[in-house]
Amino acid sequence: MALSTYEMVYLITNIFGTYIVYKFMHIFFETKEVNHKIEFLSYAGYYIFIALVYLTINIPVIMIISNILVFLGLSFNYKVGLKRRLLSVFLIYLIVMCVELIVVLLSGYSNYSWLSVNNYSSEYGLIIFQIMLYLVVRLLNNYKNIRKGETIPLANWIAIILIPISSLYIILALFQATGLVWEQVLVGVVLILLVNFTIFYLYDVISASMVDKMDKILLGQQNKYYQKQFELMESYLKTTKAMRHDLRNHLSVIYALVEKGERDTALKHLSKMTDIYDDTRQYAYTENIDIDSILNFKIQAAEQQNIKIALDLSIPEKMCIPSFDVAIILGNLLDNAIEAVAELEKEREIKTKLNYDKGRLIILVENPYQGERIKEGNRYLTTNKEPSKHGLGLKNVKSVLQKYDGTMDITQQKEVFSVSLLLFV
Repeated sequence: MALSTYEMVYLITNIFGTYIVYKFMHIFFETKEVNHKIEFLSYAGYYIFIALVYLTINIPVIMIISNILVFLGLSFNYKVGLKRRLLSVFLIYLIVMCVELIVVLLSGYSNYSWLSVNNYSSEYGLIIFQIMLYLVVRLLNNYKNIRKGETIPLANWIAIILIPISSLYIILALFQATGLVWEQVLVGVVLILLVNFTIFYLYDVISASMVDKMDKILLGQQNKYYQKQFELMESYLKTTKAMRHDLRNHLSVIYALVEKGERDTALKHLSKMTDIYDDTRQYAYTENIDIDSILNFKIQAAEQQNIKIALDLSIPEKMCIPSFDVAIILGNLLDNAIEAVAELEKEREIKTKLNYDKGRLIILVENPYQGERIKEGNRYLTTNKEPSKHGLGLKNVKSVLQKYDGTMDITQQKEVFSVSLLLFV
């Protein structure tokens, strides 16, 4: 069957349209972990599938359902949660649909039915539609917070997603309504488009607010870490002063005992001095204030639950890694380990190793556990009954690793849970 000029123009312009859909997806989703070969093939598949549906069926309601389903399929190229995936698909398609309908109405086509074959045939309309859609994508690309992946509260998400879903219904109702002139329908579609532009803005603002909230939480945690470190330093300073004050008296006694030949008594006196001044609690002493502060804070928290943290540290005084990133990584890993070990009656010990060598930072946290650790995709779920209070999550650790081209390896065997990180700093 020979293709008409309109159909040829549709096939050509839809190549550009597929690229625009690709750009839309990149507004919402991070692409660092995307398999680009699979991504390319999926968009090629999208182009072929939509072209076939259009050339063989071309009924608007079928095209709507097909596009939404294929958009949803394309979104699986990117690692995001279900809430953001659904919201993204509905917003993207609704904006595409509104722009298309505006062009259709402005080009003089008003005999539009959702359940019968679409007879629209303006080649110029197809070209103008793709140009307008590209301009819309360039405009919306200014919203940078949407793709950061922060989880917005469920109530906010429900309120936001109801708007594009309702907008889709209103558009369908507008074209089925009787007694409306095409100008009235056009105004309605434009207003719906503007409302959904506003949703883009609100979503971006809420995402930015969640980022700011997370930064404040991290700052509060970091302040606690530093406060604990300063308390330890002050305690050590007082102990040192006390030792210096009493040292001369102790040495005089020991000297006299040795002079009299009372060796055993002198040794007992030395043993008492060791008991008094030797702090048997294990703390971190790397001279790296960020590392020491976080480790010492978590060690104190573990001690309160009768949990030991065994340290193996080889860290320089300075490293090119911000304290916020250190707080996310160590704070979260140790929180998870403490939570798991707290459930045990024996073997209540966490092994923590940090090694820095030639620009590579290796972090290893191992802890025993009991029961099953539930895994959802590539993510381990918390066992805390109140997940909102459970640290920042391994997902946040992974996002920090991306900044340093790092890797994370998680293993669980013989009731030992192990997280190993490699960062290039």
